[in-house]
Amino acid sequence: MPDPMDKPQFDALMARHGIPLTEAEREGIRAVSGHILAFAARVRTPRDAGAEMAVTFAPKDAAR
Repeated sequence: MPDPMDKPQFDALMARHGIPLTEAEREGIRAVSGHILAFAARVRTPRDAGAEMAVTFAPKDAAR
């Protein structure tokens, strides 16, 4: 399980972006911040064309 961000680092990030949070919201989001960072790292990983879904279809002729 990924570790959450440090409290000072998380507080600085929220302050920098001007996101007002209650203490309960702050701790709830900070608790899952490790998962958010892990997800962002996976999404930003460059992939080759083979990783793309193969979506191929032949449209039917439209009746005119």
